[in-house]
Amino acid sequence: MYGFFKTMALAVVAAATVGCATVKRSAAPAGEKRCAWEKGRRERPVTTDAVLCYGGSHHRTPFLWDGKRLAPYVTYTDEEGREQWLFDGFIFLEFVDASRPDGRTYAFETGNRNAPAAGKEQWQELIDYFFAEGNCIDALDKSVAEAERRIGRAPTRRRVVVMLPDPVIHRMYADTTATTVYWGELDGRKLDFSRNEDRIAACKWYIDSVRERFAAGGYEHVELAGFYWIREIVTRPQDTEYSYHLTRSDIMLPHIAEYLHGLNCSLDWIPYYGSRGYDAWRSFGFDQVYLQPNYYWKPQNDMDDVFRRIGELGVGLELEFEPTLLAGREGSEAFRERFRAYMRHAKETGVYGSRPIAYYHGTNGFYDLWASPDAEDRELFHELCRFIVGNPLRGERAK
Repeated sequence: MYGFFKTMALAVVAAATVGCATVKRSAAPAGEKRCAWEKGRRERPVTTDAVLCYGGSHHRTPFLWDGKRLAPYVTYTDEEGREQWLFDGFIFLEFVDASRPDGRTYAFETGNRNAPAAGKEQWQELIDYFFAEGNCIDALDKSVAEAERRIGRAPTRRRVVVMLPDPVIHRMYADTTATTVYWGELDGRKLDFSRNEDRIAACKWYIDSVRERFAAGGYEHVELAGFYWIREIVTRPQDTEYSYHLTRSDIMLPHIAEYLHGLNCSLDWIPYYGSRGYDAWRSFGFDQVYLQPNYYWKPQNDMDDVFRRIGELGVGLELEFEPTLLAGREGSEAFRERFRAYMRHAKETGVYGSRPIAYYHGTNGFYDLWASPDAEDRELFHELCRFIVGNPLRGERAK
């Protein structure tokens, strides 16, 4: 299937200068390379309710994010038949590409001991996936257009955030004898990921490639808001037990953030409760950060402390669930209660209506909940959607 994506990409990239003529492969300051939509921004765009859309790995079922799959995420029809706008942000991301037709597996982040790090070719394949006709961003733009014909113009363009792969230092991340010259070439030179400058250069290449493809798409109903840092930990030298020498991301991230800010794009991140670096997120240059409570899987986590940390750090919340909460699944009652605890704590602590929220649902959990005919599932689906569409923060940020 990637062969199809690559063929389509050739024609699209050839037209990339249409809406983003200033994107160059050069050392020019980011502000001199802004696309038309970036120049017109008064501030970096944000979201109130962003859904995580995992896709790109061949092990995922379904594989594509087509219009049929995306439609329930774009609008919500309540019990009285009123159709309303639902998620205002869509984070397209992937951490691995497994079960590939060639039998290989590649990792897009540091930490996978069983797969080599993805190189330039795999980064390009991921871009091709996100921008394939009828998939992900293109499908979202068309789905919003169809919804607007039914219910009128959306209060804002739906905002797209695209993951940024982690430039893993060693091809096998934990093997310090493995090569650091595996990623590929830029400007006729093989990059060496032992050099921080080369890792930053690879990230800038990826960012500009995504922006070129977005400009070439001519999308009218979605906008590229920013990029998402895929790894959930940012270690610093004092974090010796976390093998700091295998990442050194704290050095690299401020440079990436500076580049994105020069383009009026955001850098987003979703660390987990207890991870490294989330208490210093501003020093790395992140703009929109959400904290994962992980309570859905670890009920021993103290939700009072989680929400206290959210308040102290000024970050948002990741609301988490998977298809395990569907009626009839083993243990689903406990998972439903944990899931509802997220919404309850958010309201009780004032996070709801004051901080942005991201929604993790596994590969297809939200769609499965929407499609379920079970009465309990329908009740929970409507409860969740009322939580989203009723978010008081949405009215403040609608423009």
